[in-house]
Amino acid sequence: MNLELYIARRFLSGREKNAVSVPIIRIALVGVALGVCIMLFSIFIITGFKQEITNKLIGFSAHLNIGSYGNINSYASDKIQPSDTLLEGVHALPEVKELYVYVTKPAILKSKQEIHGVVLHGVDSTFKGDFFIENLKEGEFPDFHTVSPSNEILLSSLVANYLNLQVGDKVTAHFVQDPPRARVFRVKGIYDTGFNEYDGMFVLCDIRHLQRLNGWKEGEVSGIAVELTNMDMLSSAEQKIDELIPWENTDTFYKVTTIYDMMPQLFEWLDLLNTNVWVILILLVVVAGFNMVSGLLILILDKTSLIGILKALGYRDLKLRKLFLYISIGLIGKGMLWGNGLAFAIAGIQKYWHVVSLDPANYYMDTVPIHFNIGYVILLNLGVLFVSTLMLIVPTMLISKIKPIKAIRFE
Repeated sequence: MNLELYIARRFLSGREKNAVSVPIIRIALVGVALGVCIMLFSIFIITGFKQEITNKLIGFSAHLNIGSYGNINSYASDKIQPSDTLLEGVHALPEVKELYVYVTKPAILKSKQEIHGVVLHGVDSTFKGDFFIENLKEGEFPDFHTVSPSNEILLSSLVANYLNLQVGDKVTAHFVQDPPRARVFRVKGIYDTGFNEYDGMFVLCDIRHLQRLNGWKEGEVSGIAVELTNMDMLSSAEQKIDELIPWENTDTFYKVTTIYDMMPQLFEWLDLLNTNVWVILILLVVVAGFNMVSGLLILILDKTSLIGILKALGYRDLKLRKLFLYISIGLIGKGMLWGNGLAFAIAGIQKYWHVVSLDPANYYMDTVPIHFNIGYVILLNLGVLFVSTLMLIVPTMLISKIKPIKAIRFE
C-alpha cells in the first residue's frame, strides 16, 4: 500500500473539519481558483478580440489581395487584367477557399440633406458575401446576377444614419474624374459590423458600374481577393501565389498583399494586448503559487505531531515530503477545477448574452468577445499545476528539520 497517498486521500476527503489549517487552506484554494479564473478569462477575451478583428478584416478585404504593384493600398488603384490561367491556378491551391475580383473607386454619396465620402467596392456574381449577410441589419443583400448592371447597393448603418437613408431610398454617387460623373443607386440593404473604420466608408455595388466609369473592359479589375481555409496557411499561400504570378511578357507588375499589410496598426495593438496578458498570467501564477506555499507551511505546522509520529515509526523524510506534495497537488487540483468552472460560466454568459458592452469607436465591436480554445485551456492548467508544484518543493524541506520527540510534544 502507498501509505502517503492513502493519508493524502483521507485528508483531501475533508474529514478533518476542525483542524487549525482548514481556514488557511480554504483561503489558498480561493486564491488559486480566482487566479485560474482570471487567467482563463483573459485568454478567452484576447483570443476573442483577435478572432473578431481578424474575421472583420477578412470580411472586408480577404486574407490575401493580388493587385497592381505600387498602388495596392490605393482605393483608386491601377487596373490589372488577370488571365484565366492565373485565376484557375490560384483557386486550385489547397489553401484557397474562394476568390473573387473587385474594383474600388472613391465617391461622394449625396442624399437630400447630407453628403458623405465613401469607397465603392464593386463585385460580381461570384462574390458570396457571407460576412455581410451575417451582419445584415435591414433589407437584403444586393443581387449582382442580373443581365444589366444592378443599381442596388449595400451600405452600413453608420453611413445610412449620417445620410438619413433607409432601405429602398435612392442616393446619388458623384465621382471626381474627368469629366465628373454621377450614378443613382438604390439602397438594398444595411449592414453593421461595429468596425467603424470600415463601416464608415465601405459600400458594396455592382462591379460593372465602376468598370464603365473607369473606361475599363470586362476583365480589367483593381485586384483579386483570396480567402483561405485557415489563417495559419497565410505564409505558404502567399509564397505559392507569388510563384504563380507571371513576371515575363506582361505589362503589369503584380504584388501580393496580406491582411497584416492592410492594417498593421491593428495587429500591433493586438500584439501589445498579448504582452499585457503574459504579464497578467505570470503575476497570477506567482501569486497562486505563493498562496499554496503559505497554505502548505501552515499545514506542515498543523500536522507537526503527525510528522513526528510517522518519523518515530521509521517513516523517511522523502516519503513525508511526497505526502505533503500529494496533499498540495490535490488541493491545487480542486482550486483549478473551481477556477475553470467559474471562468467557463462567466465567459459563457458573456458569449451568449453580451452582458458587457464596448464602444465600437474604440474597440471595433460593441461587446466583449469570447473565444473558447481548448488547447490554450489545457496548456494553462498544466502550466499552473507545474509551476505551483515546483514552488511547493522548497517548503517541504522544512519536514527534514522536524525532530520526532519535539514534534510529538508539539501543540
